[in-house]
Amino acid sequence: MGRSAVKGRQLSLISSLGHDGSTRAGGCVIIGIMSWTNRARAASLLAVCLVGSLTATRGLAPAVATEGTDEVLDLLQISPEQRRRLVRGEIISYPVTESSDRELAVGLAIFVLAPPSQPVEYLTSGQLIAQDVTITDFGIVPDPASPEALVGPRFTGSERDEAESLLEASPGSRFNLSSTEIETLRALRSAAGGSARATGADMASDAYRRLLRQRFHAYQQGGLAAIAPYARSGGAVTDPAAELRGAASDADRLARYGAELREALLRYPAPQALQMASRFYWIKRRIQRRPQLSLVHEIAVSGRDPSILVERTFYVGHSYNAGEIITGAHGYQDGTVVFSTSRFSTDEVLGVGNQLKRSIGRAQLRDEMRKRLDRLRASLSRPPSVQSP
Repeated sequence: MGRSAVKGRQLSLISSLGHDGSTRAGGCVIIGIMSWTNRARAASLLAVCLVGSLTATRGLAPAVATEGTDEVLDLLQISPEQRRRLVRGEIISYPVTESSDRELAVGLAIFVLAPPSQPVEYLTSGQLIAQDVTITDFGIVPDPASPEALVGPRFTGSERDEAESLLEASPGSRFNLSSTEIETLRALRSAAGGSARATGADMASDAYRRLLRQRFHAYQQGGLAAIAPYARSGGAVTDPAAELRGAASDADRLARYGAELREALLRYPAPQALQMASRFYWIKRRIQRRPQLSLVHEIAVSGRDPSILVERTFYVGHSYNAGEIITGAHGYQDGTVVFSTSRFSTDEVLGVGNQLKRSIGRAQLRDEMRKRLDRLRASLSRPPSVQSP
C-alpha cells in the first residue's frame, strides 16, 4: 500500500478520535454541530450530576501544590527543560509507551496561570463534551439505569442505510458487535420478514438502543470482565476489555495514589478505598460518513494532588475498539500543570504498513489532544464577563 493511500485511510480513521469539524482529505467529512442551546443544557445537566456526586463524596476541595508536585512530573518524564518551556506557555509532549500493534497513545501537558480549582471545575462541569464540536448529540445514562429504558438516540431518516446495514451485520470490522449480538439482529430481521425494509430504521433503532442498554448494564454490574468481545471475520475476536486493562496502568504515573486508581479501574464496580464520582453517558459522532455511538464511563477524583478525570470508552460502534484518557490538574509554581494521557485501540492500523499507519494516527491524535488542551486554556484565560447594572 502506498504512503498516500495509507495516509488517506488513516485520516479517515482518526476522525473518530475527534476533529474540529472542518472539511478534510482522505474521506473525512464535515461534522455537524449540535445547537448551542441543546448542548449547553445537556452540559449543565452533566455538570450538576457529576459535581453533586463529588460534593457528596470528598467535596470539590482544590488540589494544592505539595511535595509530590515534582514527583508527578518526574513520573510523567517531563524534564527540567520541558518544565521551563511549560511555564513559558508551550504545550509539551511526554512519552507514553504503546503496548500493542493496535494502540495509539500520546501524552501532552500545558501550564495555566490559574489555581488548580479552575481547571478542575472545567473538567468536572461537562466542558470537555460541551466544547467538542465533533459531538452531534449526547446524553447522560442514569445510574442505575432503569432496566426498561433504552440508551442512546434513534437513527434519523438520513441514516436509514446505516440502520438497514446494522440488521444485516456479520462478523468483521464494519460494526463492533459480539457474535450473540449479531445473531440477535439477524433473528430480528428474519422475524420481520417482508416488513423489514419498510420498518428497518425503527427496528434497528430499538434493537441498537437495547444493545447499548445491555452493554451498559453488563459493564456497570461486572466491569471489564463483562465486556463482550467484538466478532471479527474468520472466527477472530477483538477484546476491548484487554485493551482497557492495559490502559489502566497509565494511572501508575500519578504519584502517591496512582496505584489506588489503577486498582479501582481494574476492579470496578467493586468498592474501593479511593473516593470517586462516576457518571456514564452516550455520545454520538459522525465518523467516516456514518453515525457512531459510544458509551463512556467518566470517573472524577478530586481533593487530591493531582485531581483526575478519567474518560473510559468501554464501547464504541465502529472505527476503533476502546479508549481511555486520563487528565490531571495539580499545582505547580504559581499556577497549574494540566496533563493528558490518551490511549486508543483500533484494528484499522493492523496489517501491512502498521508502523506507518500508527505514526500518522499518533500525530493526528496528538493534534486533537492539543486542541482539547488549547480550549481548556483559552476558557480559563477569558476575562470575566461584565454584568450590566
